[in-house]
Amino acid sequence: MSAPEIPAPERPSAPNTASGWSEPASLLDLHWGSYRPRLLIGLTLIAAGTGFVLMTSAYSLPLLLLGSLMQPTGWAILPSTIGRRVAVVVPAIGFTWLMLGGSGFAWCFAVLLTAWLLVRLRPLLSYSVLVLPIVSSVILAATVPDYSVAWVSILVSTLVIVASAWLARWAAIAVGSRQSVRTLRK
Repeated sequence: MSAPEIPAPERPSAPNTASGWSEPASLLDLHWGSYRPRLLIGLTLIAAGTGFVLMTSAYSLPLLLLGSLMQPTGWAILPSTIGRRVAVVVPAIGFTWLMLGGSGFAWCFAVLLTAWLLVRLRPLLSYSVLVLPIVSSVILAATVPDYSVAWVSILVSTLVIVASAWLARWAAIAVGSRQSVRTLRK
């Protein structure tokens, strides 16, 4: 007599129908909350926190404090392994502060993208997209030297890292990785 079969719990992220690929972070067993709300809230807090830090001036120092609190909170909420979420907080906020220096520090956006790729459990091949924000920062440093138009540098850099993150996701789907590395819980 065989034991009754227990159905496996459903995963929150449906596989990509073309390749059978799923977001590696969506396959993790979360201790609290569900995948989609944590992803959206975490991403919103990271983006808003980064924006508040970058809007800081001598006349708006409370924005620096608010952004410096929102960004680590966003990293903490994102669904991923605890070790990855903890590892990215200090570099992400530190390099965000460096970006206050103007377009010459646009390369710091590459550090935020690296943190995103690490937390999202992307495979090593996808890290090749880091070339894009670095190249764009070299171009921006040469073409946007004045701090009064730093918004151009922030806008272009933001668009480049968002496009790079999507390109990294596409690369992860292309290599068909189920999970880029061993999770830290095991």
